[in-house]
Amino acid sequence: MKRQKYTCFILLLGMALCAGCGAKFPEMSKEQEDRIVEYAANAIMRHVNDYDSRLVDLSLYSTPPQETEQEDKEEDETGKMDAVADTDTVDVSEEASPKTLEEVLLPAGVTAVYTGCHMTVSYPEEEGEEPYFALDASDGKQFLVMEFAICNTTGEAVEMDIFSGAPRFTVVLNNTERVRTMSTMLLNDLSTYIGMLSSGEEIPLVLVAEIDGGITSVENLELHVTTDIGEASVVLQ
Repeated sequence: MKRQKYTCFILLLGMALCAGCGAKFPEMSKEQEDRIVEYAANAIMRHVNDYDSRLVDLSLYSTPPQETEQEDKEEDETGKMDAVADTDTVDVSEEASPKTLEEVLLPAGVTAVYTGCHMTVSYPEEEGEEPYFALDASDGKQFLVMEFAICNTTGEAVEMDIFSGAPRFTVVLNNTERVRTMSTMLLNDLSTYIGMLSSGEEIPLVLVAEIDGGITSVENLELHVTTDIGEASVVLQ
């Protein structure tokens, strides 16, 4: 039944090509007639979704633009991947080598050596004359005082101004307690020290952090420092 309908449609189309409304149809070449017939066949096949024929391949009458665009995209991506593959490989690990405490904090030729730490509820712990500035821990807290020996190993005097670099120190204690050190008015505070070191001179400086008062021992201790120059991490003990 459907095939009869399509046959009638083609016949009507043929009649339209041969005559129409009393007007003479313009003469056409063989090539023009073939194009019109091909266009009509394509129009019919595009609207026949359930047409089944062993003589006609419906894929010939449909253009899959998405497939073509996908192939072009895959070719472009393949080309891009090849271009990247041809570029030189940069070893990032060499550029991001870790810095030392001296590199980010101290002038050239000045070293810092960790000498130990202790816990106290008040610092300094000097007897007799009252110190110029003292710290008292908050309720339930105590101080962790870390001690460093700062030495000028050069042959001339070196000016030190750690304060202007605005360093930020973080302490990791026993792999569980993580706290920032305090910026104090102590004359021997490493984070704010300003002074002149003569050749070969060594001075003791400290960092103070307020920690939980229930901690009784220091098993592991790490120090992380950040300045405008970079970052450094040091395992103290």
